[in-house]
Amino acid sequence: MNKGPDIAEIIPYVAREFGLGNVVSFEELTAGKVNHTYKVEAYQGDSVQSFIFQNVNTYVFRRPREVMENIRRVTEHIERYNPEMLCIHYRTTSSGNTFFDMITSFWRVYRFIDSVTYNSSKNPVVVRNAGAAFGQFQRSLRNCDSTYLHYTIKDFHNTTKRYQTLEKDFKKNPLGLSESCRDEYTYIMSMKDKALLLDRLFAEGRIPVRVTHNDTKINNVLFNEETGEAICVVDLDTVMPGFAGHDFGDAVRSCANSMGSASLEFDKVSIDLDIYRAFAEGFLSKTADVLTEEEKDSLAGSCLVMTLELASRYVDDYLTGDRYFKAKYPTQNLDRARNLIALAKDMDRNMDRMKAIIGEI
Repeated sequence: MNKGPDIAEIIPYVAREFGLGNVVSFEELTAGKVNHTYKVEAYQGDSVQSFIFQNVNTYVFRRPREVMENIRRVTEHIERYNPEMLCIHYRTTSSGNTFFDMITSFWRVYRFIDSVTYNSSKNPVVVRNAGAAFGQFQRSLRNCDSTYLHYTIKDFHNTTKRYQTLEKDFKKNPLGLSESCRDEYTYIMSMKDKALLLDRLFAEGRIPVRVTHNDTKINNVLFNEETGEAICVVDLDTVMPGFAGHDFGDAVRSCANSMGSASLEFDKVSIDLDIYRAFAEGFLSKTADVLTEEEKDSLAGSCLVMTLELASRYVDDYLTGDRYFKAKYPTQNLDRARNLIALAKDMDRNMDRMKAIIGEI
């Protein structure tokens, strides 16, 4: 059976399509969980330069051309209105596209940026700088018309739809697992009113739709290793219309969990209010005069929204066979949900303090 060309044959072919010369070397970078990413040393003119080649996961991103259209619109907007802000610029092919569609794989290329990333950090300076980077990203796109952007993943942060899906699958019980997660399901459903905060505010016309990043983990910020300053925000695949609270809340969910998202010591999981404050200080240092008062008032609550939303997704994936989130053992997605439920409970207990911190900044 013909398996087709291997990666050692594909990389040089892709390089030529993007106007690069001979490939000197390449290595796969394994930090990313969605796309296949390679660091490639190739000739550009007479010198060897470093580039990032990415093979986009077309199972997750079913319409990769729309992903690249979004990225191009956003980066061109930033370049036009905020030229001092560094952002990734993808190379173009001879036909002017920022991608190369090989039918069986979908490629893009950009220059490698010398930097470091952190999967997590309990250093308030790092977290504050990450908050400022995501805040600056939001600020730079404040006048970008979100109606021109595609929804690259349908209903990605549609909390109402996530709750509807969980309720349907729990009742349908396709794998006979509903009884084993009844406690988790019951808690998540009991928090529905608080989980739908952002959807409700939008429906009432109290918060606007903005261009949002939608994957605001700290490891999506590149840092200068010597100074600790943020260089730029990366991984723009999920840039699409959303609420400011989506970006703020998801970042806090991922960076301010006292035990980390993988911990099975659920009774020790809590919201780290020092890290929460650090991120909020950074984020608001760039967005305080951009966000409306209603948006700022919703930031603390958005952390609970995003934590409950992801918990609902984990329980649903557990119920339906771990189709979206890979699981190394049968109850891993349920354990992930239990971790987030513990975090949500502590956020709920500390909500008055979380709101007060926003007011103090």
